Amino acid sequence: MLSTLSLFSSALLASTALAWPSAVPASFVQNTTVFVPPANWPDKGGSYARSVMLNQDCEQGTPTILATAAYNAPDGQYFLIHKSTDYGATWSDLSKAYFNGNASVTGGIILQPFLYELSQPFGKYQPGTILLSGNRIPGDFSSTNIQLYASTDKGYVFHAQIRVSTLTYAVYPGNTSRR
Repeated sequence: MLSTLSLFSSALLASTALAWPSAVPASFVQNTTVFVPPANWPDKGGSYARSVMLNQDCEQGTPTILATAAYNAPDGQYFLIHKSTDYGATWSDLSKAYFNGNASVTGGIILQPFLYELSQPFGKYQPGTILLSGNRIPGDFSSTNIQLYASTDKGYVFHAQIRVSTLTYAVYPGNTSRR
């Protein structure tokens, strides 16, 4: 499903392992499956795979990689956060980041995740805070809502922070209405 993500991560880690002062040398990892949707999911597709290698909070040893993608989970609107501590050779599910920060948006989908680790203090957040953004589109496609979440515990729990932007119509192929 996300083997392209693991190929990218492997190349990234192999090239950056030398720059990581205490990292164990990376072996090349290829064709690793990050996530397989359960059999009861009607839609097993995924898109917009993103990853981040954690290194801004003085981690020691082999770096941790977090990854996510947009899935159409039947049990809610969230991004699954996956974790690897062996350069992407194996993955485990770490958490679910629920996108319910805008209660007026119901149904629909969330797309375009992005993971980022702060490298310096930003407001109340210290280096090492993980930011996650996504675009939440309601079931009637009446708007697009970019939301930002933060995790101060390396991705175990994400808290809604801000709705960055709301556009009063969703941009997608075939939608010609502009409200």
